[in-house]
This record gives sequence, C-alpha cells and structure tokens, in this order.
Amino acid sequence: MAETKTRAMKFGGYHRPRSQQEDIELTHVGPGTPGGEYLRRFWHPIALTSEIGELPQAIRILDEELVLFRDGSGQVGLLHLRCSHRNTSLEHGFIQQHGIRCCYHGWHYDVDGTILETPGEPPRSRIKDKLCHGAYPTQEFHGLVFAYMGPSDEMPDFPLYDAFIHPEGNELVPYKILNPCSWLQAHENGADPIHTCFLHARGNQLQFSEQYAALPEISFHETPIGMLSVATRRWDDFLWIRASDVILPNAAQFGLSEIASEEKFALLPWLSRWIVPIDNTSAYAIGLRHFNLEIDPRETGNRAGIGLGMVDFPGQVAPPSKEEGQRNPGDYEALVAQGPVAIHDNETLGVTDMGVIMCRKQIRQGIRAVAKGEPLAWPTRDNNTPTSTYNLELVSRVPPLPGIDDAETVRRFGNRVAELVIKSGGLPPGKRHETAKQMVAELIAREFS
Repeated sequence: MAETKTRAMKFGGYHRPRSQQEDIELTHVGPGTPGGEYLRRFWHPIALTSEIGELPQAIRILDEELVLFRDGSGQVGLLHLRCSHRNTSLEHGFIQQHGIRCCYHGWHYDVDGTILETPGEPPRSRIKDKLCHGAYPTQEFHGLVFAYMGPSDEMPDFPLYDAFIHPEGNELVPYKILNPCSWLQAHENGADPIHTCFLHARGNQLQFSEQYAALPEISFHETPIGMLSVATRRWDDFLWIRASDVILPNAAQFGLSEIASEEKFALLPWLSRWIVPIDNTSAYAIGLRHFNLEIDPRETGNRAGIGLGMVDFPGQVAPPSKEEGQRNPGDYEALVAQGPVAIHDNETLGVTDMGVIMCRKQIRQGIRAVAKGEPLAWPTRDNNTPTSTYNLELVSRVPPLPGIDDAETVRRFGNRVAELVIKSGGLPPGKRHETAKQMVAELIAREFS
C-alpha cells in the first residue's frame, strides 16, 4: 500500500483519483443559481440581428427558454417561451404590429410583457390587468441584439466601450459561433496567454505568424473592469506586447499582430467577444470584429468570413472532420476536449495559470457579492462616458540591454507598459491613445535604452 502514496507512479492510472464534482458555483447559470444570478446583472449579446426573421425564434440563454422576435413596429421582443395561459410555445405565435399573439387561444403580449388582450375571456375579466408575462429588455448594437435578464431595479447602463468608438470610423462586424462546452472554460481561455505559443504556433501547423512561437513572459494585472492578460515576447531587436482585456464576467478583447518586427502602438482591440451561456454545458461566442487601420494597417481581415457560424481566423469552429481536428487542433478542440464542464479538481495548475486563477477568483468574488446583496463595482449604473478598456498591441524597438538578463528585461518591460496603460484609463479615447503612446516612448528612453 505504501507504493500507492508515492508522488509519481508509472502506469499508476488505477491509483490516480479522478473527481466528477463540478465547481457549480462558477459553472451553473440557471435562474436562482449563484452564478446565474451574478451573470444576470450584466447585459449580454444573445443573437445577431440578421437572425431575426419573419417568424418567432425559440432560444435558450442562461438556461431559460425564451422567444425572440421583431414585431411590426420594429421592436425586438424577448419573452418567456411558454404562454402564461396554457404554456403553449410562443415560437408558434403570430407576430403583431405590437408584440406577439399566442396561436392557441389568442393571448396577445407586448414586447415588455404587457398582456394587451385575452380574447377568449369575458370583457369584464381583469386577468390582463393583474398579470404580466415574463419579458426582458433588449438593445440592438452594430448587428447584435443584447438583453438584460436581471432585476429591473439593478439594471446597469448599456456598456459602451471606448474601443467601439475609437478610432473614428472604426467598423464593427458581428459574428456568432457555438461552443459545446461550459461558458467558463471558453471564457478563461482569454486569461491563458501561454497557450498561443504551443497551440497556435508550435503545433502540427502554424495557425498564426511564426512570432507566436517565441515563448512569452506573462503577467496579469487587475483593472477596474476585470484584468489585463499580458504576453511579452522578444523578436530580434523588438519587444512585442500582446495585452488582452478580460472583462467581467464573460467578455474579452484581443489583438492579432502578425508582424513583430515593425513598430506598432494600438491601444484598442482587433476583436471584442462575449461567451454567453446557453445552459451549463454550452455557450455562444458572440463578438465584434474591428476594422480600422490602427489595429490592422495591412488590412488583413476578411469581412466575408464573419457572421453566423464563422469568423475570419482559424480554430474557432468545429472542423470538417474529427481527423482534421486531431491533426491541427485549435481553440475549439482545446476547449471542447475538456469535457462539457471542466472538472477543476482534476487540474494541475502551474505558474503559467495565474491568469486563469485570477479570472476564477474575480468571478467568484462577484458571485458571492451578489449572494450577499452587495453592490458590484462593475458594471456601472451611471456610465455617462465611454468605459475605458485596456487591450494593447505594441511592437517597439528595444534591443537587449548589455549585462542584463534579457528575460528580466522582457518581463519588466511588459509589466511597466501594462501599468502605464491601466494608469491612462481615465482619459478620453483619442487623447488617451496619444498620451499612452508618449508615456511608453518616454519609458523606453528612460529605462530601456
């Protein structure tokens, strides 16, 4: 028996315990669950506006059955799927000038849940005056439909990020793809910058540029809206920082530099993305691709490859065959292969997983704050100005410093730049971009030359 207690045992599968217990505080999303109640304090994208056609659409979001439609006046409705009368699905309802009418007995609901008519009831009936059908507010934004599914008296302002309006003329193109796994394991991939080296560059096929193969120095920094996940790489005489926004509870922003040998400063993202739970074991990745010359000066993006079920970079959707996914796995395979819900007790986390640990900790803190009835610092409820975000793509000529361990130079550069970017958060978007760029130039001249 003593042999089974050794730290490492070859062919010791029998003796290696495996848990089946989920971290349900983080992974369950339905009404009344701790995680579900927290997620319901935020606006979430739930569909592309292009998906809303002439007929109502049954959808599931946060483990609730809902019906989505656009009425004759142009208003988007998001209602509980089952009619309040006899539970028939409103997916089979008839869209009206205002709201939707149940096919079974004609009950008529407005987009806010008001019962406009109960035609089978006598004229004196007061049912429609006493009852309101379940409904949620929606907002359309750049081809996406957002919904707020929490308590009406706690509804935050719609999150207008600075990245949406800067630079002037920024074009946002929406997309939506399916992840058949827990929302959490899909979301926390954004807090795991080390994987870009191994999954995307050192695997069987090069998925992005060869510069991704350089092993980065990584660090993680809390921001007012979540955390900044920073990967800093050396490429010849250049230092390249890819700092990704991880925004509570389920959003993230990323850059995608392809050239790490041309100077670049872009305090803005190439992609904004939300991981929106369908239920406990599936989620949508819904996002906006950004098109502007600051983030993509070579104009490498492909608008035609973005939309329902597709986005214009590799590894995000199911491959044509299982064999192809095995030969060239991407993010999709890495996330889905963890199982419908990743079991955290079976993980062996290391120093490169500090971002994942921080991400889970921040979400858990929010969940417990809501459970205690405490206010959340984010999202805001008085957001009269665009919310500052922190995604950064930086390539600067910073040769190795003589007599100093270059790994330490790379690490310190990434940390110092991240601190400056976070410090600049209170400035208006255009002024902030130029101010932060100047601050970084001064930092390089002062400490890295």
